[in-house]
Amino acid sequence: MQLTEKLKIAIEEHPDIVNTLKSKNKGNRWEGFTRTHFNLVAKVISRQITKEVLVNPDLVEMNLIIGKHNLEKQMRSMRASHIYDFIKYLGALGEYRVFNWISGKTLQSYWSGGDAKYVKVNALTAFLQIPFTEWDDWQKTPDHRVDTYSNSLSRLSFSGNGFSRSSLAIVKSYYLGNYFLYYPKTDGSRNIVKTPFVLKELDNGQIVVRSVSEGHRYSGKVIGIRDGCLYINCQNLDFEEMEQYVFNIGLETKPEVLFGVSTTVSVRNRRPVALKNILVKQTGGDKHFDNIPETEISFDNEFLSETEEAIIVNYFKHTSNNIITTNSCRKLHDVKNLVNV
Repeated sequence: MQLTEKLKIAIEEHPDIVNTLKSKNKGNRWEGFTRTHFNLVAKVISRQITKEVLVNPDLVEMNLIIGKHNLEKQMRSMRASHIYDFIKYLGALGEYRVFNWISGKTLQSYWSGGDAKYVKVNALTAFLQIPFTEWDDWQKTPDHRVDTYSNSLSRLSFSGNGFSRSSLAIVKSYYLGNYFLYYPKTDGSRNIVKTPFVLKELDNGQIVVRSVSEGHRYSGKVIGIRDGCLYINCQNLDFEEMEQYVFNIGLETKPEVLFGVSTTVSVRNRRPVALKNILVKQTGGDKHFDNIPETEISFDNEFLSETEEAIIVNYFKHTSNNIITTNSCRKLHDVKNLVNV
């Protein structure tokens, strides 16, 4: 892909770039720029991108502006064990050290008609502080001149609960749709429940969940993405119970399968319990998907082909700790007795 004229003009007219070039007596005639000119521009862009990342770590965590392999390479070089170690590193760079999100050589190639990588185009869009929901419009719409860069390109920011608004935009772009949810039953039957699990956006922009499990209707909403995990809170509509889901989305976008856990209350003894969960994305656009009845699949089923159900049930059969239950305990001495059981 190539940069649209819309992006190019907005970058050329960005006040920070214009002022930097002016202060260096470089002018603003991009058609005659040398590598030195583009190196200056790259520093301005990279410095601003770092500021955006500090406000919106999702940009890095979701591999939107840096490739997975490049990120892993950077983390190995600084012996970082977590993405947020990398974010802290960026925050400690200071005014005169710049992380090289994009180079002058790369910019020069783009302004000469060269193809641009997906993450680099995203990085330039992030530099312009364009809201995530508008990225496609800027990157893929027919080329046309735009007004000079303005404050309307507002910065995305963290909300008070620790989840960024941009993470919900990412959910809307990559994770909405129909899934089948698989999880083990807690009644001792060694059965797996398979039930529709729908993530959709309402007219007011809220992302909600609709599901039916073991005859109970669940309704919930997506809280957001944090530390590579998708958080969902659900309310049982048929009796007093809350359920929280945490799915590992890692660094992938548009995955076919999501692994996670849910916390709920056991139907057998009414104690808190944690269950492994698997979501499998469905490609069909069935409007009545959420009306599909739930089913139970026994570990003893014999599958004649490698279907979705066969793969998931086989996984549960050969993994441990699919169900983690809690004990009832009052005193420290009780804990000692539990260890001796």
